[in-house]
Amino acid sequence: MPSNLNFSFNFGVILLATLIFLLLTGFLSVLFYSNNLELSFTTLILGGYNNFNYFFLRVMHNTFANMFFIFIYLHIVKSWFYTSNNNMLVLLVGIIIYFLSCAIAFFGYCLPMGQMWYWAAIVIFSLLSILPYGNLIILYLFGSFSISSRTLSILFFLHFISPLILTLLVGVHLLSLHWSLSSTTSDFLDLVYFYPYYLIIDLFIVSVYAFLCILVIFFFWFYFFESANFLAFNSLVTPLHIYPDWFLLFPYACLRWIDSKLIGVFLLLFIILNQFTLPVIASYFKLFHFSILNILMVCMFVLLTFFGWSPSVYPFDFYVVIFQFVTYTLAFLFLALYLFKSILFWNL
Repeated sequence: MPSNLNFSFNFGVILLATLIFLLLTGFLSVLFYSNNLELSFTTLILGGYNNFNYFFLRVMHNTFANMFFIFIYLHIVKSWFYTSNNNMLVLLVGIIIYFLSCAIAFFGYCLPMGQMWYWAAIVIFSLLSILPYGNLIILYLFGSFSISSRTLSILFFLHFISPLILTLLVGVHLLSLHWSLSSTTSDFLDLVYFYPYYLIIDLFIVSVYAFLCILVIFFFWFYFFESANFLAFNSLVTPLHIYPDWFLLFPYACLRWIDSKLIGVFLLLFIILNQFTLPVIASYFKLFHFSILNILMVCMFVLLTFFGWSPSVYPFDFYVVIFQFVTYTLAFLFLALYLFKSILFWNL
């Protein structure tokens, strides 16, 4: 192992431990879930009231899912500073893992069919209408003119199968990382043994992380639950403010605050892919000034998360103008940067 690794490289170990706990709690939760539209909410909410073990299992699964996304974003930010262009396979697999993780979170988010879950699913599924024959795809997924038991069956199947594919991708991600030594060095002389140096550090970090998760599960679990989701869905009553979980707020802001749905989808893809191409750009140029871009990306993530959470009423409606101006300006700057990098690269 390289000798210049710091504590930020333990985010990957934490993510691996969290994924294992998510798989265990998810497989156990399958025993209690019903994919029937009328029974899904009852088996989850009322079943949790009557059975503490299942309630505790559901709290653990939800907490680990939120912790997974906290550390996956920290892992992405770390890659902006330490990933080099000789690790393109690691970067590519990481992009796929992130997109698949968001998809898995959305599949599981829709399963309980609470009030917010139901309407958030309606909003996200409507994005498919921008595709050719998108309305037919939506009709096939719904099996009706709205979400039905058929939709829950498809989502439940995808939520069960996708983590297995994610586990295989994580294995490829780890193997490709070890084949290229690490993200920070290509010097075969700058190496130390994994045991006992980094093994002890990893065990210590995972122990601290486990203690933090125990505190959250027993004392602060309710911060990861939306109050509207303790109500059964009502297809005739729309919530005043529809929004997904916090880790999906920043892509949701791109779709919500842009007038055109098609432009919003392209802007969403641009912002997400830009997170992963920043380390490649910085590696090509070898400039310190790219740390400013990293700070801008962190600020943009925080702003998009805030805008996605904000309701579209006064005084938050004024943020629409600010958001569109800032987003289009940053998109233009990053596009100009890509063109400049391409011209410079081909002239070398």
